Amino acid sequence: MGKTALRVLGQTPLNAEPPCLVELTKHTITPLHLAYARNHSVIKDLASEFDNYTVKLDGDMEGIEEKVLKVKDMIASFPKKEVVAALICAGNRRAQMQERTGKEVRGIKWSEGTIANARWGGVLLRDILISIGIPEQGDAQKGFHVCFASNVAPCQDDTFYGGSVPLEEVMAKDGAAMLAYEMNDAPLTPDHGFPLRVVVPGYFGMRWVKWVDRITISRNESPNFYQQHDYKMLPECVSSPEEAIKENWWGRIPAMQRLNCNSVVAHVKCLTLACPDQKTLKVTGYAYSHAPISRVEISADNGETWHDVRITYQEGNWSWSLWEGELVVDIDVDALEWAGHGLGNGRPKTEITVISRAFDQSGSAQDTDCRWNMRGVGFCGVGIRSVEV
Repeated sequence: MGKTALRVLGQTPLNAEPPCLVELTKHTITPLHLAYARNHSVIKDLASEFDNYTVKLDGDMEGIEEKVLKVKDMIASFPKKEVVAALICAGNRRAQMQERTGKEVRGIKWSEGTIANARWGGVLLRDILISIGIPEQGDAQKGFHVCFASNVAPCQDDTFYGGSVPLEEVMAKDGAAMLAYEMNDAPLTPDHGFPLRVVVPGYFGMRWVKWVDRITISRNESPNFYQQHDYKMLPECVSSPEEAIKENWWGRIPAMQRLNCNSVVAHVKCLTLACPDQKTLKVTGYAYSHAPISRVEISADNGETWHDVRITYQEGNWSWSLWEGELVVDIDVDALEWAGHGLGNGRPKTEITVISRAFDQSGSAQDTDCRWNMRGVGFCGVGIRSVEV
């Protein structure tokens, strides 16, 4: 994985993210050494078990056939599909939520690097589920969930890791949910789920179950801790796990699923150093949502005026979007000189803050209100970065 390229926030289990957004956003496809690591258990190296590694398929839908598939047989029997999709942790920007609200959040203090845009290769879940008898008609799929489980290692809060998504999403003809065995045209590495992981484009990463070994069709969501008692945007009135349990907030709030619309400012650079009263800023960043990004805007006056940027990369329906733009900002030189009168060091520096917001093709907009939740998940306040000029 190239652990030295990542900022490690936890050793056991390993949790780490790239420390530099400038480096991360240089790449349209995230190289493996910059792909963040998020784990709730130890990382298992299952290379010696590949020949006999199986996935059990079962459920309580009438007419389906229970099967146990060897991964190597699955790879040989089903056509390979590829999709570019962004893997994103629900806790991305958690540290920014805490900083901007001034309220403590519970969880790893991720910055803005828990995102990896990768090319995934594997077998469509739709193809596999049809092979065991799941009907292709949408009406028959309503009310069912696809529950993924990994029993490879016990987790911090449960005996296994699990999550679920609606069956309709997995069976969509224009969808790309898959069981992936490749990442960036190479076999998965142990820390990214070798030999097999779930990929659900447009959904948060906690539903992309690694080391998956069981898939169950159920009328109920996954009973796993990480579906039922975590990864939910609890209301601001809930300030502790004890309160959430006592008042049954975990049962009242839906599990996070689809990505929200979000943008991040990765870098702001001043291009005009010589001109004292007007500065041109180059601004770069990324954006993502559950649908393709249609527009990103930036502002240097706290949102009074907004300016469109140029999207420089977007691939298919589920990649991240990289963007760049320029802003011309007027500087009140007289006011700065008056403020710095008597300092004897030339004109004082001033700080310019740039913010961003995104919109997607489904009509969603970045919800820029800085609302706090106990777990610090789903934060999508304006992207923000400052530069001294």
